[in-house]
Amino acid sequence: MDKNGILNTESSLRMNYAIECFQKNENTFLITCGWAYRDDSPVTIADAMKIYAVKEKNISPRLIITERNSRDTVGDAIFVKKNIIPKKNWTKIIVITSDYHASRTDEIFTYVFGKNYNVEVKSVRTKSNDKYVKNEKKSLDAFHKTFSGVKPGDIYSIYQCLCSKHPFYNGDIYPII
Repeated sequence: MDKNGILNTESSLRMNYAIECFQKNENTFLITCGWAYRDDSPVTIADAMKIYAVKEKNISPRLIITERNSRDTVGDAIFVKKNIIPKKNWTKIIVITSDYHASRTDEIFTYVFGKNYNVEVKSVRTKSNDKYVKNEKKSLDAFHKTFSGVKPGDIYSIYQCLCSKHPFYNGDIYPII
């Protein structure tokens, strides 16, 4: 997004597909994730996506849940499972992402949610390149290293590991959560 909270092309594609999937299901909610990552903007990416859905696609704000704590895909999965799922008692979640990111997203969400949940990852087509693919592999390797030895689906242990070992959350790169 830009400093005014206007989504870029890739984020708009993701939101359009998420809204399309959302509108095909009854009794569902749309969850948007992401923190205020821009130094020049107080707008969180979660709020920018919610605003887009409300203004551009006429989705009721009551049907959109924002999760503003996540700083990456791992955080998206953990904070949705920790902060939203227990309140709603859901067992199925559909995650929308970009094509080059789908495999890693599936692995992360499946690990975080565990075997008692049905996680489905859907993707939009982008103009990805070899650099994106290399970054995804590097990021997935870091994920495996960070969460090594932690049982899939154990949200308490996964969250503790996030807070202590993940550089986006433990204070190494961004402020500690």
